[in-house]
Amino acid sequence: MADADAWQVYWKGHCIGRTGSWADLRAEAPVRLFSVGSGPSINQQDLGLIPGEQCVLVNGAISLVLDSTVSRPFAVMIEDSRFIYERADMLMQLPQGTRLCLVASAMQALGATCGAEGLAHFELFLIDGFETPYGKARRTVNDAPNESYRMSAKAKLSLNLAQGHFGCGTVMYCGIQLAFHLRVQQLYLVGFDLTDFDQPRFYENQHNAAWTGLQNAYQERILPALRLAVDIAQEFNMSIENCSHTSIIPRELIPFNARLMPPSWDGHYAGEEGSAER
Repeated sequence: MADADAWQVYWKGHCIGRTGSWADLRAEAPVRLFSVGSGPSINQQDLGLIPGEQCVLVNGAISLVLDSTVSRPFAVMIEDSRFIYERADMLMQLPQGTRLCLVASAMQALGATCGAEGLAHFELFLIDGFETPYGKARRTVNDAPNESYRMSAKAKLSLNLAQGHFGCGTVMYCGIQLAFHLRVQQLYLVGFDLTDFDQPRFYENQHNAAWTGLQNAYQERILPALRLAVDIAQEFNMSIENCSHTSIIPRELIPFNARLMPPSWDGHYAGEEGSAER
């Protein structure tokens, strides 16, 4: 139920708490943000170099908290209810009061798997749909304040998560839009490989790997969204760099930053001949 700039959360007819305010979250923003995904490149990096308070973890990257690689994160973002149903045991191992940003279907999945106790374990934030707001009729971006979004011919970007977010086929875009909402100066993408069309994520194996739709979304949705984000980052004097040395994201679009590579790294990586500077 809407409550000013937040929501009252009910489970089985009982109010179990209130979501956090996106405006208040902006007041607590770090100067730089590391948005951490689940690409296999993470296995070759020193993630202990990431300050937890500057880190947003998406989906299965929460395992980095469970094995103490990353300290308590600034936030966790999940836009896939399937992940909650399959990995709720991982989620409930996060510290009490962790900021957990969920789309409505994922929040419902958390209640279904963990009950009111699960919902109360976190400081919840609702990731609403910009054009499909929860409990309301679908709207167009023209119905929203102009300063809350940007768009191109093929993509849309939210600048204010209180108004909602846009999807593009990868949950990393949630982390990118959080960076714009917070108005950070530097955004580093970690584990954003987009190479694992048929490979397990870093926390999976061949037997428990979940399906991914990346291959279908890459050209038509993901790349246009990233191009838009890079263009708008210039407007806000924000830098965006990709820390994944194996990412297929063109480096002329998002530059590579080797800050997480171990000292022994020689510019090469397993599985490909030649320099990672290509």
